[in-house]
Amino acid sequence: MKLFPRRGLIYLAAAAILGLVAMGLSSGAEFGLWQRIGALTGTRLDLGPVDFQTLTRRASPNDSLACPQDACPQARADIDPPVYTSSATRLKERLRAALAQEPRITELAEVSDLHLRFVQRSFLMRYPDVVDMLFLPRSSGSATIAIYSRSAVGHSDLGVNRARLERWLELMSR
Repeated sequence: MKLFPRRGLIYLAAAAILGLVAMGLSSGAEFGLWQRIGALTGTRLDLGPVDFQTLTRRASPNDSLACPQDACPQARADIDPPVYTSSATRLKERLRAALAQEPRITELAEVSDLHLRFVQRSFLMRYPDVVDMLFLPRSSGSATIAIYSRSAVGHSDLGVNRARLERWLELMSR
């Protein structure tokens, strides 16, 4: 009598390989194994900070933008963000605190006092998405935000970037 039938060994080996791949994809720097794969293929994963004033959208369906028209004059936004009663600095602090609860997220170096950048990875394959946020002061101590979320790997994101923006804007409304 065999302890594991042949099919069971194949399933066990496949599960072990998938587990090792998932661990490798999430290990190391902000981009994990994807950083090494990008280096081999010539793909730059940290897409660099966004200049919202000159931003143009990708042709591929793997990004999403929440931005007031005056902050992103050359790009079509998916979402027009609300104006919050908090100052830009306070809004930044609130969002940073809320994002501490988000899974698989790493903050990158700040671009400026009001420009934050994050990498958030997908659950299974750990695909990295890069998110830039610019907090925009408005009159009377209020503020709004520009957020651009884009996939660093792949062509389609199955709506993940837009869902992220909607979720994060909801977090700031609480």
